[in-house]
Amino acid sequence: MNGARLVAVLAVTVAGVACSHAGRPEPARSSDTARGAEDTASAAPRATPSETVLTGKVGAVGLAMSPVTSLAIEGGARAMTLVGPLEPELRRLGSATVWVSGSPVSGPPNATFSVTRYGIVSIDGAKPLVGVVMTRDGATWLATESDTVKLGKAPAELAAKNGAKVWVIVRRSGNELTTQTYGVIRDP
Repeated sequence: MNGARLVAVLAVTVAGVACSHAGRPEPARSSDTARGAEDTASAAPRATPSETVLTGKVGAVGLAMSPVTSLAIEGGARAMTLVGPLEPELRRLGSATVWVSGSPVSGPPNATFSVTRYGIVSIDGAKPLVGVVMTRDGATWLATESDTVKLGKAPAELAAKNGAKVWVIVRRSGNELTTQTYGVIRDP
Protein backbone atom coordinates (compact mmCIF):
# COMPACT_ATOMS: atom_id res chain seq x y z
CA MET A 1 0.00 0.00 0.00
CA ASN A 2 1.54 3.33 -1.00
CA GLY A 3 1.86 6.23 1.45
CA ALA A 4 -0.94 8.36 -0.08
CA ARG A 5 -3.39 5.44 0.02
CA LEU A 6 -2.47 4.69 3.65
CA VAL A 7 -3.07 8.33 4.63
CA ALA A 8 -6.48 8.29 2.87
CA VAL A 9 -7.54 5.08 4.64
CA LEU A 10 -6.41 6.44 8.01
CA ALA A 11 -8.26 9.73 7.40
CA VAL A 12 -11.47 7.83 6.58
CA THR A 13 -11.06 5.67 9.68
CA VAL A 14 -10.49 8.67 11.97
CA ALA A 15 -13.44 10.55 10.42
CA GLY A 16 -15.64 7.47 10.83
CA VAL A 17 -14.70 7.08 14.50
CA ALA A 18 -15.37 10.78 15.11
CA CYS A 19 -18.75 10.54 13.35
CA SER A 20 -19.71 7.34 15.14
CA HIS A 21 -20.20 9.07 18.48
CA ALA A 22 -23.37 10.94 17.48
CA GLY A 23 -26.47 10.08 19.52
CA ARG A 24 -29.42 8.13 18.17
CA PRO A 25 -32.55 10.14 17.34
CA GLU A 26 -35.84 9.43 19.09
CA PRO A 27 -38.45 7.73 16.88
CA ALA A 28 -41.17 9.98 15.44
CA ARG A 29 -44.63 9.80 16.92
CA SER A 30 -47.87 9.90 14.91
CA SER A 31 -49.06 12.91 16.88
CA ASP A 32 -45.90 14.88 16.19
CA THR A 33 -45.33 15.00 12.42
CA ALA A 34 -43.08 18.07 12.56
CA ARG A 35 -40.78 16.12 14.87
CA GLY A 36 -40.99 13.21 12.43
CA ALA A 37 -39.55 15.45 9.71
CA GLU A 38 -36.51 16.04 11.87
CA ASP A 39 -36.10 12.40 12.88
CA THR A 40 -36.11 10.94 9.37
CA ALA A 41 -33.29 13.29 8.40
CA SER A 42 -31.19 12.32 11.40
CA ALA A 43 -27.58 12.78 12.30
CA ALA A 44 -25.27 9.84 11.70
CA PRO A 45 -26.08 6.68 13.66
CA ARG A 46 -23.73 4.96 16.04
CA ALA A 47 -21.31 2.76 14.09
CA THR A 48 -20.99 -0.92 14.88
CA PRO A 49 -17.46 -2.27 15.45
CA SER A 50 -17.29 -3.56 11.87
CA GLU A 51 -18.36 -0.34 10.12
CA THR A 52 -17.37 3.26 9.58
CA VAL A 53 -19.82 6.19 9.36
CA LEU A 54 -19.01 9.21 7.20
CA THR A 55 -20.97 12.42 6.60
CA GLY A 56 -20.63 14.60 3.53
CA LYS A 57 -22.15 15.95 0.33
CA VAL A 58 -23.08 13.56 -2.50
CA GLY A 59 -21.72 14.20 -5.97
CA ALA A 60 -23.00 12.48 -9.11
CA VAL A 61 -20.27 12.73 -11.74
CA GLY A 62 -18.87 10.82 -14.68
CA LEU A 63 -20.29 9.96 -18.07
CA ALA A 64 -23.68 8.36 -18.67
CA MET A 65 -21.96 5.08 -19.56
CA SER A 66 -19.83 5.05 -16.41
CA PRO A 67 -21.37 7.21 -13.68
CA VAL A 68 -19.53 7.74 -10.42
CA THR A 69 -21.11 8.67 -7.11
CA SER A 70 -18.84 10.40 -4.64
CA LEU A 71 -18.99 11.76 -1.11
CA ALA A 72 -17.15 14.98 -0.33
CA ILE A 73 -16.32 14.83 3.37
CA GLU A 74 -16.07 18.24 5.02
CA GLY A 75 -12.40 19.02 5.51
CA GLY A 76 -11.42 15.92 3.53
CA ALA A 77 -8.73 16.25 0.89
CA ARG A 78 -10.38 14.08 -1.76
CA ALA A 79 -13.88 12.80 -2.36
CA MET A 80 -14.64 9.14 -1.62
CA THR A 81 -16.10 7.02 -4.42
CA LEU A 82 -19.26 5.27 -3.18
CA VAL A 83 -20.02 1.69 -4.27
CA GLY A 84 -22.44 -1.06 -3.32
CA PRO A 85 -26.11 -1.90 -3.88
CA LEU A 86 -27.28 1.48 -2.47
CA GLU A 87 -25.07 3.52 -4.84
CA PRO A 88 -27.88 4.11 -7.43
CA GLU A 89 -30.09 5.61 -4.70
CA LEU A 90 -27.25 7.82 -3.48
CA ARG A 91 -26.54 8.99 -7.05
CA ARG A 92 -30.10 10.35 -7.21
CA LEU A 93 -29.31 12.41 -4.10
CA GLY A 94 -26.64 14.52 -5.83
CA SER A 95 -25.72 17.60 -3.71
CA ALA A 96 -27.62 16.33 -0.64
CA THR A 97 -25.79 16.02 2.68
CA VAL A 98 -25.94 12.40 3.86
CA TRP A 99 -24.35 9.98 6.30
CA VAL A 100 -23.18 6.67 4.94
CA SER A 101 -22.23 3.55 6.84
CA GLY A 102 -20.01 0.78 5.56
CA SER A 103 -16.32 0.16 5.06
CA PRO A 104 -13.39 1.39 2.98
CA VAL A 105 -12.48 -0.88 0.05
CA SER A 106 -9.80 -0.71 -2.60
CA GLY A 107 -10.71 0.75 -5.96
CA PRO A 108 -9.47 3.34 -8.40
CA PRO A 109 -9.14 6.26 -8.77
CA ASN A 110 -9.99 7.68 -5.33
CA ALA A 111 -10.47 6.11 -1.97
CA THR A 112 -13.55 3.89 -2.31
CA PHE A 113 -16.24 3.23 0.29
CA SER A 114 -18.77 0.36 0.20
CA VAL A 115 -22.11 1.63 1.56
CA THR A 116 -24.37 -0.70 3.56
CA ARG A 117 -26.85 1.94 4.81
CA TYR A 118 -27.37 5.69 4.62
CA GLY A 119 -29.56 8.55 5.76
CA ILE A 120 -30.30 12.02 4.41
CA VAL A 121 -29.16 14.82 6.74
CA SER A 122 -30.36 17.72 4.56
CA ILE A 123 -31.26 18.79 1.04
CA ASP A 124 -30.48 22.43 0.28
CA GLY A 125 -30.35 23.04 4.04
CA ALA A 126 -33.83 21.57 4.72
CA LYS A 127 -34.53 18.33 6.58
CA PRO A 128 -36.66 16.00 4.46
CA LEU A 129 -39.10 13.24 5.25
CA VAL A 130 -37.99 10.00 3.58
CA GLY A 131 -40.30 7.11 2.83
CA VAL A 132 -42.48 5.23 0.38
CA VAL A 133 -45.43 6.91 -1.36
CA MET A 134 -48.83 5.37 -0.71
CA THR A 135 -52.35 6.27 -1.84
CA ARG A 136 -55.15 5.70 0.64
CA ASP A 137 -58.76 6.94 0.32
CA GLY A 138 -57.75 9.28 -2.51
CA ALA A 139 -55.05 10.96 -0.41
CA THR A 140 -51.26 10.76 -0.73
CA TRP A 141 -49.39 9.35 2.25
CA LEU A 142 -45.71 8.81 3.02
CA ALA A 143 -44.71 5.69 4.96
CA THR A 144 -41.48 6.62 6.75
CA GLU A 145 -39.30 4.28 8.77
CA SER A 146 -41.20 5.17 11.96
CA ASP A 147 -44.57 6.64 10.94
CA THR A 148 -47.08 7.22 8.14
CA VAL A 149 -47.99 10.84 7.42
CA LYS A 150 -50.59 12.40 5.14
CA LEU A 151 -49.18 14.81 2.55
CA GLY A 152 -51.62 17.64 1.90
CA LYS A 153 -51.71 19.24 -1.54
CA ALA A 154 -49.29 16.68 -2.97
CA PRO A 155 -48.57 17.28 -6.67
CA ALA A 156 -50.22 14.81 -9.06
CA GLU A 157 -46.75 13.65 -10.21
CA LEU A 158 -45.87 12.66 -6.62
CA ALA A 159 -49.24 10.98 -6.02
CA ALA A 160 -48.65 8.91 -9.18
CA LYS A 161 -45.38 7.53 -7.73
CA ASN A 162 -47.20 4.94 -5.57
CA GLY A 163 -44.56 2.54 -4.18
CA ALA A 164 -41.58 4.80 -4.94
CA LYS A 165 -39.03 5.70 -2.25
CA VAL A 166 -38.87 9.51 -2.11
CA TRP A 167 -37.66 12.46 -0.08
CA VAL A 168 -40.15 15.25 0.60
CA ILE A 169 -39.62 18.74 2.00
CA VAL A 170 -42.83 19.76 3.76
CA ARG A 171 -44.26 22.87 5.38
CA ARG A 172 -46.56 22.58 8.34
CA SER A 173 -49.81 24.53 8.09
CA GLY A 174 -51.91 23.82 11.18
CA ASN A 175 -52.30 20.03 11.30
CA GLU A 176 -51.53 19.58 7.61
CA LEU A 177 -48.18 18.93 5.95
CA THR A 178 -47.96 20.68 2.59
CA THR A 179 -45.50 19.31 0.05
CA GLN A 180 -42.93 21.94 -0.96
CA THR A 181 -40.62 19.83 -3.11
CA TYR A 182 -39.70 16.18 -3.54
CA GLY A 183 -37.35 13.82 -5.32
CA VAL A 184 -37.47 10.15 -6.27
CA ILE A 185 -34.77 8.01 -4.68
CA ARG A 186 -35.95 4.64 -6.06
CA ASP A 187 -38.70 3.95 -8.59
CA PRO A 188 -41.50 1.55 -7.60
